[in-house]
Amino acid sequence: MAPMAKARPASGRKIILLSIAFYLLVGLAETASKIITVLQEYSGTIVASSLNTKLGEAVRFLAPDIAVYVLTLAAVHVLFAVLNGHTTLLAARWAASRWPKLAGRQTQALAFLAVNGVFMLGVYGLNGALYPASNQAFFRGLLGPGVSAPVLKAVSLALLSVYLAGFVVLNVRYARKPVLAASLAVWGVLLAAPLDPAYLIRRALPPGGKAANTGPNVIFIGLDSLNPLHTGYFGYPLALTPRLDAFLRENIVFENCYTPIARTFPAWYSILTGQYPLTNGVRLNLTKREHIKSADRCLGHVLKDRGYATVHFTDEVRFSNITPAEGFDVLRHPPMGIKDFVLGSFHDYSLTNLFFNNPLGYRIFPFTDINRAVAPVYDGRYFINDLVTAIGRLRSEERFFLVAHLCIAHWPFDHASPVEIEHRPGADAFMQVYDSALTKVDAQLGRILDALKAAGLYDDSIIVILSDHGESAEGHGSDLRDSEQNRTLLAWKPAGGTVHRNVSRLVRTIDIAPTALDLLGLETAGRAFDGVSLKPWLLGTGAPGSPEDESVIMETEFALNAQGGVGLALQSMIAEGIQFYEFDRSGLVTVRDDHVDLLTRRRNRAILTPGWKLVRDIIIRGGVESVRTALYDVRADPRCEKNVAADQPGVFQDLWDRLSRYYGSEIAPPVAEKTKR
Repeated sequence: MAPMAKARPASGRKIILLSIAFYLLVGLAETASKIITVLQEYSGTIVASSLNTKLGEAVRFLAPDIAVYVLTLAAVHVLFAVLNGHTTLLAARWAASRWPKLAGRQTQALAFLAVNGVFMLGVYGLNGALYPASNQAFFRGLLGPGVSAPVLKAVSLALLSVYLAGFVVLNVRYARKPVLAASLAVWGVLLAAPLDPAYLIRRALPPGGKAANTGPNVIFIGLDSLNPLHTGYFGYPLALTPRLDAFLRENIVFENCYTPIARTFPAWYSILTGQYPLTNGVRLNLTKREHIKSADRCLGHVLKDRGYATVHFTDEVRFSNITPAEGFDVLRHPPMGIKDFVLGSFHDYSLTNLFFNNPLGYRIFPFTDINRAVAPVYDGRYFINDLVTAIGRLRSEERFFLVAHLCIAHWPFDHASPVEIEHRPGADAFMQVYDSALTKVDAQLGRILDALKAAGLYDDSIIVILSDHGESAEGHGSDLRDSEQNRTLLAWKPAGGTVHRNVSRLVRTIDIAPTALDLLGLETAGRAFDGVSLKPWLLGTGAPGSPEDESVIMETEFALNAQGGVGLALQSMIAEGIQFYEFDRSGLVTVRDDHVDLLTRRRNRAILTPGWKLVRDIIIRGGVESVRTALYDVRADPRCEKNVAADQPGVFQDLWDRLSRYYGSEIAPPVAEKTKR
């Protein structure tokens, strides 16, 4: 009987093709997983027509970008397929030399399983440890709650180290020199990219240019959605914000500062103009430019006219469209528009998360560039790297106005490498992901302050650390009775230093712009500010002023229990809310003109004084609107749970007169308020 012939090993080309098929299948499986997640989140007939219509419009508009995106994703998966297919062949060759009795196909099969098994276990494990909000972090859930992120990270890094060590050894031993050089170069680039080599090189070089800065500079550092009550300075039991707390302990802190509207774009426009939303025309996120009344009256314009270099940095533009029209010479932003919404929200693949979530990946996937919209995997290190580099360059400017808007703490709070927060008495158990985000923002703030000091710019700068709005377990911009939504952080360091103190006076974010100009010795009269200068309180000489100056008029973007607020199912909000928006040929998303009047009517309004809060709520149920106006004693009832209008008719009438005088025909007197359909 003739001996059985050994099975012939598959050719190298077949192994590479098998590897390509495997990694493309991995990509398709992850795509299907993401699609299923989206469908589950937005399922139901109530949203089918409106969502499908808008999605169809977006897909048609983005068809070329989607095609490029799909091809780029495929190329990334093919890259790893070729690398690991090549490694499989080398591993099979090594195994055949160690165990010559094994059949060729068996050796290759074992090598394929070993190489890709170790690699993919390491990839999915590390993805789950670094990005627990990623759709591909299911691997962590399979391991059970007993496996912590540090343990999973350590094990995954060990697996990937074994893989890389084997890759190097096998290539050095068996690969031809051109293939060896190419494969090692690819992995060298992939492993170096997260370190941001360009930033490290700039940091290592001596500062270029002559230091010409004489100041005083103006620096606004905005910590988006920061609720002051979640800082150690204000007594939070968790040590989330040590760098911020240290700044607050050294400078002047306004303990009771409020924004007139707790939405990002309108809130920032009030900060930059010193005006209420009704005055400057920005009352909605993504307002069309033609509706803005004060686009040429921002603080950037005033300071630019006086020789200041003006710079704006932010990592979030989905809800806030600050442009050069606001008086900024230099803007470092993510891409703006519908691509940011769609591709940024969908982008979540294990291989891109680990190997292209860095400046190299920004070149390959431009919509991810410092983009907070890619929330589950957003890593703010590179945004701060760019900002620190820009601070170094500002040494050569005689004076500058810098706005840095940090957005990791903005909803949905997800981010890379979250801190696992342990609950303590007094901490908010429902906001642990938010608390983790605050630790990241605090570290970013620390790097900015350190860079200013290292560049010699700290002492001669007016530094304002603020939040554009607050945050509560219910969110922000939806409920004016919930003071945490509109209460903001506000701390000042005048140029030349200061003596620390707390100021209890009720102030507004509209007071920031006139205060900055007053500190610079620039005229504020005749500039149509709704706010007032806080310089007397910064100097410790402040005295009681007009009652209107110690009060704030507030409004929501949408009404409580209306679409865009709280109290209704997500699907109900989408069903109507998705119809509010459109995008132009450039892809810029804005509110439709034919919905502006509706959204203006469907908003809550309030006036807050040191002792009282009058709130006018719009309630919408089944398309029926009703109005509720209530008065609250905020000293005795800070949660605004008891309406005391009947007990305080004089206070009620005084505050109502002030509110109605401000809004005019937009609101009707309480006695005339009727249900509308």
